[in-house]
Amino acid sequence: MIKFFRKLRQNMIREHRASKYLLYAIGEIILVVIGILIALQINNWNQELANKKEEQTIIKNLNLEFKKNIISVQEYIKHHKTILSDTRVLIDLVGEPEEVLNKFNLDSLLAQSINYWSYKPSQSVVLDVISSGKLNLISSDSLRLQFFEWSSNLEKNEENYNTLDEINQSIVLTYLTKHASLKNIDNYGILEWNKKSKLKHSNYKMFQDIEFENVMDNQAWDIKNYILSLENLEHTMARIIAETNRDL
Repeated sequence: MIKFFRKLRQNMIREHRASKYLLYAIGEIILVVIGILIALQINNWNQELANKKEEQTIIKNLNLEFKKNIISVQEYIKHHKTILSDTRVLIDLVGEPEEVLNKFNLDSLLAQSINYWSYKPSQSVVLDVISSGKLNLISSDSLRLQFFEWSSNLEKNEENYNTLDEINQSIVLTYLTKHASLKNIDNYGILEWNKKSKLKHSNYKMFQDIEFENVMDNQAWDIKNYILSLENLEHTMARIIAETNRDL
């Protein structure tokens, strides 16, 4: 075909048919342009298909990551609700007589009240999508907005944990160091002494102290605030899972 057009063009030039040659040249240019446009369109289709395939892979990986995260955050919420419950028991026991206090394992309750955990969700897929600029491949505006909400809630959660930790270290543990037996408390913590302090100690005086009540009340407030931030993360995860389920 190429040889045919070349031969036709040469014949036109030899016969000095300029007008016909000009029309032929224009036609040839048009054919070339059409060919280029078709090639570009095919390339665009191929790119769109590749992008769609990559989007599906991203959504699938995000769905799996947040399904794992929501299980872990629910465990954290449950754990910290137990802490809050035990802290409330301690507050309710303030001012009670010794015979009532002796019915409770106070050191175990105290150990549980400070056994809080820092929540660190898996973010390998999210961070890769954001850092690589692949967020634009996600066609759902609603899903993209959920990631901004996720980032904001995660930052708030970290702030609330840091507040809880700071209050615990500077106020709660400082008070317990002076008025309680940390060794007795740590029988129920990671140290697991399995032996009480050889020094005689009673928690009775501490439970008659308004400062102790205030310390525990402050601890309860910070734990509750941390639970609320964990629940906000859980709600955001649930929405992201629902959005990705629809797009799969």
